[in-house]
Amino acid sequence: MTIKCSIECWITGPDGEVLLLQVPAQPGKQEAFWQPVTGGIEDGETPLQAALREIREETGLDLDESRLTEIAAGIMVAITPTLTISKTLYAASAPSTTVTINPDEHQDHRWLPAAEVSETLYWDSNRDTWELIGKRFAREHRGPGMGRKR
Repeated sequence: MTIKCSIECWITGPDGEVLLLQVPAQPGKQEAFWQPVTGGIEDGETPLQAALREIREETGLDLDESRLTEIAAGIMVAITPTLTISKTLYAASAPSTTVTINPDEHQDHRWLPAAEVSETLYWDSNRDTWELIGKRFAREHRGPGMGRKR
């Protein structure tokens, strides 16, 4: 079994909207889908350094580490019978909604109201982590519950 370490970062804008990035379809493999900032941790990087790098690479946002909060570490997601991802989960606040996506990784981006995030996500693992982020978001913004639709 191989375990790869990665980060997942949920970015909110100044008005509380949530950034999602669209991964292009791979014909015959998967449809296009929406997700937060994600990425692997490179050799010699801490999870925080990886999160800051991935945010910069995927969105063009150059955030100071004080804008990130670690929410959880060691979230295990089985990808295949022989591959598991160990995620460190972050929340971040962006001072602006001006984003420049990397066309090698994503084809579009959206800033969504928090109540629409769960229904827009493709992967169950992203919905699960959004539940953790959404609970925190709801407390901070006094918004409606952000849980999974039943």
